[in-house]
Amino acid sequence: MSKERILSTADARRSDVLSAATQAFGRTGYWGTNTTEIARDAGISQAYLYRLFANKEELFVAVIGEIHNLFRDEIDRILAETPREDALQALLSPSSTERTGGSDAGKVLLHASAASNVEPIGVAVRQCYSDQADYLSSRGLNDEEIRSYFAWSQYANALRAAGIGADVEGGALQRLLPH
Repeated sequence: MSKERILSTADARRSDVLSAATQAFGRTGYWGTNTTEIARDAGISQAYLYRLFANKEELFVAVIGEIHNLFRDEIDRILAETPREDALQALLSPSSTERTGGSDAGKVLLHASAASNVEPIGVAVRQCYSDQADYLSSRGLNDEEIRSYFAWSQYANALRAAGIGADVEGGALQRLLPH
């Protein structure tokens, strides 16, 4: 019995590559990740990866764009179901950051900031943060709330990157977590 081969579209493959790249870049950053690993994890050849993305910088910038879209979708969802006075607290809740790509998304943004000296990446990082700030402002958050959102989000990303989460037991590390 022959099994019919189902071919994926370029869009489906692109999505697979972005997912694999988000995980890989979250794990080892821009500098520590190679495209061979990403292609293997996405189930494609490296040559096909380079047909979808011209180079590693373009792929990394596309991952930043995907994360930006995930964050925007999650902000929309949270703000649609939260009273205005509770908006900042809802945006900063651990459950909201877990839904927006989990720790991989946050780690990628930390790595992206570290790789901002590579100009296509620096442009994408600045644009991502600028767009988020403008979007939060358009949704009714004031400048102080926006700064708090970014400060606490970056702090949460750093804690997750270090493996410090709600399951940490006692001692000094427990004091690092919000209560």
